[in-house]
Amino acid sequence: MILQIGQCGNQVGQVLFERLAAQCSSSSSSPSTLGPESAAERDMFRYGPDGRRRARCLLVDTEPKVVNSVLAADREGLFSRQQCFLGQSGRGNNWAFGYNQLNSAATPGSKAPSALPRGTRAAARPSSALGPGWISSTATEDPSQAEFRILDQVYDGIRREAEEADSCPSFLLIHSLAGGSGSGMGSRIAEHLREAYPLAHVAAASVAPRAAGDTPMQSLNSVMSLSFLQAYADCVLLFSNQDLLDACQRSSVAALLPGGGGGGGGGGGGGGMGDINRLVAHNLAGALWPLDAADALSGVGRIRDTVCTVAADPCTKLLETWTVHCHPNTAVPALWPDSLRSLASLMPRADALRGNAPITTAGAAAAPSLTAVCNRSSVIGLLGGTVQRALALCDAGAYLHWYERHGCTGDAVREAAHRLLDVADCYRQLHRVPYDQ
Repeated sequence: MILQIGQCGNQVGQVLFERLAAQCSSSSSSPSTLGPESAAERDMFRYGPDGRRRARCLLVDTEPKVVNSVLAADREGLFSRQQCFLGQSGRGNNWAFGYNQLNSAATPGSKAPSALPRGTRAAARPSSALGPGWISSTATEDPSQAEFRILDQVYDGIRREAEEADSCPSFLLIHSLAGGSGSGMGSRIAEHLREAYPLAHVAAASVAPRAAGDTPMQSLNSVMSLSFLQAYADCVLLFSNQDLLDACQRSSVAALLPGGGGGGGGGGGGGGMGDINRLVAHNLAGALWPLDAADALSGVGRIRDTVCTVAADPCTKLLETWTVHCHPNTAVPALWPDSLRSLASLMPRADALRGNAPITTAGAAAAPSLTAVCNRSSVIGLLGGTVQRALALCDAGAYLHWYERHGCTGDAVREAAHRLLDVADCYRQLHRVPYDQ
């Protein structure tokens, strides 16, 4: 099940499901590949009473504009209003507001949680503390009626989708680390998934902001969100906006993006936001779609396989994924799948019975493409830069009053930052990277 949270999550999820639906349609026409209603398709789609294919996802945002545009552009009917949970006022690019969903100053006598992962923070807030007015398209037909329990509605939507699955589902959150909805609500939902579905595999596709930045509080938001993902997610497919922007500038990459050069999501040619969203979806589609029919029917989902082989160490779960293509005119159809399987067999994988076995790479393919999911030391620089900028803001006292009014103190941000520095140290030890690099 995929949870699309915030503007980034819903825009990437829209393109991702369009690609997955196209892959299902093309695969079902070939008897040698995955047929209709295969295991891979059942993981991503379900069929409604009208016989139409629906995406197994929830669309969550604190503003209606992006989700409404996704529904308006949905020509295949992959999404429905019953899967949408929308607010009206946004979260002001504030992680604490997105996580706590209340203004602590507006609830006299109530004590807001300290906004730290379980084990270091106070007990869960009472349900009556939910403050902002919400409008849910699934709960009421009266658009003027304010809803005050959006998180409960999202949790109920997750439960309904999970109950329709054939087995315990795996979860994938798609969100951004910079804004308030994707980072704050994403952290809260990841926490809920771990508590409500302890046996499920929880993954996240997280887009980190550029160093130059889109919002002044993005480093604070990123530190808090990454801290919660480290505590509650099994693996994190981490994308950097700067790396994505650089990749979109290359002509070899731009040619791979369906609809490239157009303005989907507000982007233009040469690395606009639309191209970045398509590139993230392009990489995620390769990671989620199985290598072949035998792989899909073996009962091992792509998320579970990634967790067990690439993120087996809970201290090093921040992963990188990229997809490359081979032009159909140069690929030999009979040799291409065999070559991919041979390549996969050469990649060492983590073994629970061999603690010293390396944790490297798992691959998937949607011919003629190859997707690599890697546990690399490149995350050290991203963590270090993000933490450094967040601690500089804390030392200057900048923007902390916006966090404190929603129950998150400067000490909570500092503790989260030092937790991420510990994660960076784990990567240094694993990859034997000197501290001066």
